[in-house]
Formats: sequence, structure tokens, C-alpha cells
Amino acid sequence: MEPKTFLARLSAAIQTQPLLLIFVATFGAVAFLNSAKIGLALYGIAKLALFALAGDRVDEWIFRKPADSREGVALGTMWKRKAWIVSASIIVGGLLP
Repeated sequence: MEPKTFLARLSAAIQTQPLLLIFVATFGAVAFLNSAKIGLALYGIAKLALFALAGDRVDEWIFRKPADSREGVALGTMWKRKAWIVSASIIVGGLLP
């Protein structure tokens, strides 16, 4: 199997994930219009990704029971709880300077 080029992998990913197309187009517009803002955009993306990961880890730290032991309503409740914790940590990260 021949390794794919970066553009071939990017186009395959864009076809399966439409939000990636919006991200690439927006980031490309920022890079074209004001290249000095690229670092700021990458900083914001990295900061929010870090807080999302931190929220996920806090959820796993507080509620240690594995997800595969749950089913039905308990599994749905677990996902909603995790979503609230991760969302709260992303909001906190977005409010920090």
C-alpha cells in the first residue's frame, strides 16, 4: 500500500468530517488576511483542547467506574454527566486570558 500525500489524506478527512472543511477554510482565511493572527488562533485552539482534555480526566478521576459496566439509563446518564463536566471546563478555559 502506497503512503498517501498530505493533501490526499486531508481531502479524505474532509469528505468524512464536514466540520473539518469549515475549520480549514476559516483558518486559511485568517492566514491569508492576517498572518500575524495564526499564532493567536493556534493558542486559542490549543487552550480549549487542553481544557477539554482536563475536563475528561477530571470526570474519570472523580467517577472511576468504567463505562463498559453500565447499560441503559446509567450509560446515558454517564454521558450527560461527562458532557456537562467537559463543557464547564471548556467554558472556564475560554474565560481565562
